[in-house]
Amino acid sequence: MSLGGWVVIAASLGLCAAFYLAQKDASTDEATFWSLRGPPCPPLDQASYQRAWGTAQVTRYDGASFEYRVGHMMCTRRPDEHGAGLHPVCQFTGPVFLGVETGGERHYFAPPSRYAARVAILDGQPRCVLIPRFKMNAHR
Repeated sequence: MSLGGWVVIAASLGLCAAFYLAQKDASTDEATFWSLRGPPCPPLDQASYQRAWGTAQVTRYDGASFEYRVGHMMCTRRPDEHGAGLHPVCQFTGPVFLGVETGGERHYFAPPSRYAARVAILDGQPRCVLIPRFKMNAHR
């Protein structure tokens, strides 16, 4: 094979490696963005939740019902931390109070005002963690 052929092969392999590494970094960034690392959300009893001000916005996603009073919500399906099975994960920008219904059970949380929250449904149970609030200059 000529030198030109080897150069084309080497360049192709280099491009494939660069593409693979870029995809791997993007997957790592996505996993970090949706991670459940953080302090747990403070729980709230049902009576306090029902006495809370404002009207709850209700969104059903992947078999669960999510209620929040303030801010925005976005959801996706992610594998668990061991890479097995997909489960719903939702992020709330400033929910004040959260209600989550799954499997006929309701759970309530009261994230402090300086935090956003991320909720995943794992094995039919909600897991809520506090995350830093969104900032306009934040990169994903």
